[in-house]
Amino acid sequence: MLELSTSFLFGLTAWHFGLSWRTPAFCVLMAGLVALSWIDLKTKRLPRGIIYWTAIIGVPLLCVAALVEHEPKRMWMMVLGAAISLSVMAFIYWVSRGGMGDGDVRLSPLLGAYLGFLNPGLALVGLFYGFLVGALVGVGLMITKRAGRRTEVPFGPFLALGTVLAIFFGQAYIDLLLVR
Repeated sequence: MLELSTSFLFGLTAWHFGLSWRTPAFCVLMAGLVALSWIDLKTKRLPRGIIYWTAIIGVPLLCVAALVEHEPKRMWMMVLGAAISLSVMAFIYWVSRGGMGDGDVRLSPLLGAYLGFLNPGLALVGLFYGFLVGALVGVGLMITKRAGRRTEVPFGPFLALGTVLAIFFGQAYIDLLLVR
């Protein structure tokens, strides 16, 4: 299952970005998100090592993509996206008094950097999608009596899915909102 989902995401990434330096950078993210999601579902932990190595390999690749594409401003956009995601998640962590895991907060700047590379506004869209899918799954689990209000549900996979959805569909959502 792990290999299949990674291969699927690599294929989608290659289709979406084509032959560009963005493709390997985003494939690094996809591999990291699959590994982190799988581990979080099994252990309710997001290992720092995978988060950090995904950033150590992926962020320089994004910087190369920005420079090769003659768009160095994307490096600042990454920093802004990371700051947006970290600020939102740190605030939620603080308000929830530890109800949200610190691994989710630690993961957020990585997700925000990747989304910020595309458009800093996507950092918020990715979080929105993640919270929306998480809420829908949580309600579904409560309706089917497989979870209660106090049941701990790993949130990393929802953040990952929200990020993936934002990469592929987030800009269309932003454009839809801005038309109004």
